[in-house]
Amino acid sequence: MRKMHTSAWKKYRMQKKISTTIVFILFALFNMVSSRDNMLPHHLKLNSALTCRLVGGLTREQRTLCHDLPDAAAIAFEGLQLAVKECQHQFRWHRWNCSILLSKSSNPHASAIMKRGFREAGFLYALTAAGVAHSVARACAQGRLLSCGCDPLGYRASHDPRGRAKANKWEWSGCSHNLAHGIEFSRKFLDVREKVDDLQSRINVHNNNAGRSILASHMEVRCKCHGLSGSCQLRTCWRATPDFRVVASTIKRQYRKALMVAQEELNKGMMVLKGRPRGRRRSRARPAPKSSLLFFEKSPSFCEADPRTDSAGTTGRICRIGRTTRTGSCDLLCCGRGHALIRKSSIKPCNCTFHWCCRVDCQRCRDDKWIAICK
Repeated sequence: MRKMHTSAWKKYRMQKKISTTIVFILFALFNMVSSRDNMLPHHLKLNSALTCRLVGGLTREQRTLCHDLPDAAAIAFEGLQLAVKECQHQFRWHRWNCSILLSKSSNPHASAIMKRGFREAGFLYALTAAGVAHSVARACAQGRLLSCGCDPLGYRASHDPRGRAKANKWEWSGCSHNLAHGIEFSRKFLDVREKVDDLQSRINVHNNNAGRSILASHMEVRCKCHGLSGSCQLRTCWRATPDFRVVASTIKRQYRKALMVAQEELNKGMMVLKGRPRGRRRSRARPAPKSSLLFFEKSPSFCEADPRTDSAGTTGRICRIGRTTRTGSCDLLCCGRGHALIRKSSIKPCNCTFHWCCRVDCQRCRDDKWIAICK
């Protein structure tokens, strides 16, 4: 009887040990999977095929790249949306204001205006290419991508007060934004759309490169001081992409002085893109600088709604009362249709007083403003 009891006890202990081992293994596997999921961007937790299908206007090559690198493609889509947001800010007082670019798809390249040769299309190509490179470069340094990390290049240069380089002054040991990888992925993801070797495709690629070139020219050096009381005995420095609004503003300046592709290029299809400033048809065509924007089609007025050009029209837009030459003035924005004044009322806190300690009491006042609306 005692032997049977001992045997049963040993069997119970063995089963318990096996169960404990299995639970431990399952727990370890769960931790490995969950930790890996935490390391990956949240976009990867979705089905990559579904994510790539949800974005319209992608070419077959872009969908292949999206399936192969879904985390980088998700960051690229963020860069495209950043570009559209900045486009809306830069053109907020223009007749065409990027207002309907994302109404049908999160991909601005699916819009009708991107298939035309307007100056506005050239601006969009440059801005979206810079936006993708900007977002990917930052994501690499933030550890959001599996395919890249900090910029692997090391720098050992500083400058004296006269601007001359000093070798081996200190090492930039910070995590620099990986601009090279961002530009490379931007090329793979966007330039692949222009596989046809015609003039419009070459112009689009040129404008893409112009946006990336402007981004590269605005890279910043940021440093952090180390030492007692911030004495800066040691500095950690790194290269960083600038605020994207700075890049968008520079591209907007290039938009204002964009070059019209020379007529002889339209007829002969020369290998070197040449252009001349607007309004100077008799001037000599010169090779286009790498940071300049090109276009070959005169832009419409954008006064009326037209889905063929992604124009929402200007009816109902807020305009500025004042000088006729001012951007967003009612005379320019309303296209001669006139405007109406509307009183807009809102409730705001006013006459606030501070009571010790610690309370602030405010009255509620009505604030009336007159705004001009295009007819």
